[in-house]
Amino acid sequence: DHLLSINPELRESYDVYQDLLESFENKDHTTFFNLIDTLPVHLNQEFKKAILYLNKHRIAICNALKYPYSNGKLEGKNNLIKVIKRIAFGFRTFRHLRKRILIQQNLCIII
Repeated sequence: DHLLSINPELRESYDVYQDLLESFENKDHTTFFNLIDTLPVHLNQEFKKAILYLNKHRIAICNALKYPYSNGKLEGKNNLIKVIKRIAFGFRTFRHLRKRILIQQNLCIII
């Protein structure tokens, strides 16, 4: 609060950021882009440029806020497989690599 009271430009940027963050967390894409479309004139130019960059991906951001779907789990699985391949380089067969992945995910039990 002390730093925000010293610099009004910082206060304005902080308020815009908090409003954008709140609308993003509430998954309200209309308010989110209304805030971007009506940015204050006296906003820091670098900050304004960074926020306006979001307009380039407007459709993707709207879809991400509208729908509950995400490819996060799939990306996590892909990353895990890449890590296993890197750590255990040199599996003799694909079957051994596949079993290692399934064991790591608790989908296969070692007997």
